[in-house]
Amino acid sequence: MKHLPALLLTCLLLCGCVSEASAAAANSTTEPASATGQTSQSPGLYDEGSDLENRYQGGLRTYPLELPNVYDMRAMGDGLLILSGNETTTLTLLTGDNLAVAATLHLDFYLSAGDPSLRVSSGEVSYYDPQNLQTVVLDASLKAVSHIAAPGDLVGSPILSADRNTLYYCTSTAIRAWDLETGIRRCVKEIAYPEQSITGLHYNDTVLQCRILDNGQERTLLLAVDTGLTCYERSGEMTLCTKDSRYYASFPTGMTYALLFGEGEDDPQALTPADLTASCVFLEEQNAAVTIGTPSANELQLDYYDLETGLRRSTLTLVTDHQLLAVEDIPGSCIYLLIHNEDYGCETIYRWDVGTGSSLLVHDATDYTGTYYTAAAPDRAGITKCQTYAAEIGRKYGIEVLVWEDAAAVEPWDYDFEVEYLVPVIQRELELLDQRLAQYPDVILTDTASHFTALKICLVRQLTGTAESGSLDTATGLQFLDGTDAYVVIAAGEFSERTLYHELFHAMETHILNESIAFDQWEALNPSGFAYDYDYRANAQRDSGIYLQNETRSFVDTYSMSFPKEDRARIMEYAMLSGNQALFKSDTMQAKLLKLCEGIREAYGLKKSEETFLWEQYLSKPLA
Repeated sequence: MKHLPALLLTCLLLCGCVSEASAAAANSTTEPASATGQTSQSPGLYDEGSDLENRYQGGLRTYPLELPNVYDMRAMGDGLLILSGNETTTLTLLTGDNLAVAATLHLDFYLSAGDPSLRVSSGEVSYYDPQNLQTVVLDASLKAVSHIAAPGDLVGSPILSADRNTLYYCTSTAIRAWDLETGIRRCVKEIAYPEQSITGLHYNDTVLQCRILDNGQERTLLLAVDTGLTCYERSGEMTLCTKDSRYYASFPTGMTYALLFGEGEDDPQALTPADLTASCVFLEEQNAAVTIGTPSANELQLDYYDLETGLRRSTLTLVTDHQLLAVEDIPGSCIYLLIHNEDYGCETIYRWDVGTGSSLLVHDATDYTGTYYTAAAPDRAGITKCQTYAAEIGRKYGIEVLVWEDAAAVEPWDYDFEVEYLVPVIQRELELLDQRLAQYPDVILTDTASHFTALKICLVRQLTGTAESGSLDTATGLQFLDGTDAYVVIAAGEFSERTLYHELFHAMETHILNESIAFDQWEALNPSGFAYDYDYRANAQRDSGIYLQNETRSFVDTYSMSFPKEDRARIMEYAMLSGNQALFKSDTMQAKLLKLCEGIREAYGLKKSEETFLWEQYLSKPLA
């Protein structure tokens, strides 16, 4: 598969420019039956002197919205188009520095935020009305200026070109283009999948983005509108936006998203933000990006990256309960955020100033942009440094730590491992692994490793079960033996911490069962009549609700009921994490946790230690 920029450039050369032919023959000035327009004036929504504005010295202005069920926002020139409603939709146009209500329009159907037919420019809005089966065009005051009846063989939502000359739509057998001036309907590409739809129109309306479902797998296609040639194809989802000849694309790659941008014949550049787990929104008007992360449970952090320089220029941190719904940029140095704010009790628009005079500027000299690395062409120098770091961690704790191809090469018969090749991901996971292993007393890792020729922790991207083994389809971690070597395999990402605690405990059990009798009567702790499944697939179908009621809880979750070893490993996993007090309130869970803690202390010679270990934090009475 070719790289994205070269393919998109080829697409542009093939497509040429869309003509400027008018669509007057298809236009109508009659109001649709489903909508009524209203133009009004208001003093504006600006909350002058708000606490946030004072805190950030004018770098953040707030505009509380007194509209029910606001769910999306789109930039419309220098103004904002607000979408609100539940089963119906209200469009509200806000303009001016104070965001005054300039016009409203009520639709008697729900226009979803992700509807590809919704296109908003500086001068007009177009969308598909599924009740009246027509595409509607509104002017800058939300007055209907055109209605285009839907083709009879339409599947999904059509998309209208910016010049209003062409309607692109999907049928069950093709992607088609309807010239509204001549009435000619041509086939862009013959295509017939169980599910298929048009999801975007890019590069000055010369490239169609399509989604297909092929053998149960989602795929993304980019097609030249003039020739129907496939310019780019990839498995899975992809978000794409363009501005003139620039493109911005993102798609999942392991625990992160590939965040690519470029122009013309240049190789793709990748944004690797400071927070790898943050989501990202590209701002094509400003050639920038905003990442959205949650450093803690009650914080929302947004970082602004200038893609021209690669620098992080501004950071906004909001404390308390904030839910980000939309991000929109306009030419200049301001960004609008649509956020549900518990302090106001409603959706609120924030205007974030990222300009040179803003109090929210940060002075970060790191360049967060650079070469786009792939599995076929990884950053080998960076990987070598990660391997050196992994070896240092291994020596520190008396174990081995494997990354990249070394980690993936040890896969057992029942699981396939995918290599993690992104250096920032490997580096981050190694740093976290070092911190997490430091939480165990030294004796635990050394005594556990003494039962094997070697204890090896492997970092990979993904674990996939093999069909013939009866294993789970996917897993976040695995512990297994190969000869006399013990392996703990961890998939990088959101669950790597809990996976480490879980899988490492499986290795620890070898030592505990040899050195302690604490687990000998384990099943006696379970409710009368309960029996473990001793089968992972059967366990997935178990009706377990009776055992998971908080006051009488006997297990962490359904998976704990598969095998006794998974019951204990699950307890260790959740006992090591914060915020799990409720799981250990019942008498049964306290009894199980106590047995687990007694077994660890006895097996590892820690009975006389006065320290309260991390896994003992939820005991009602400390052992120390």
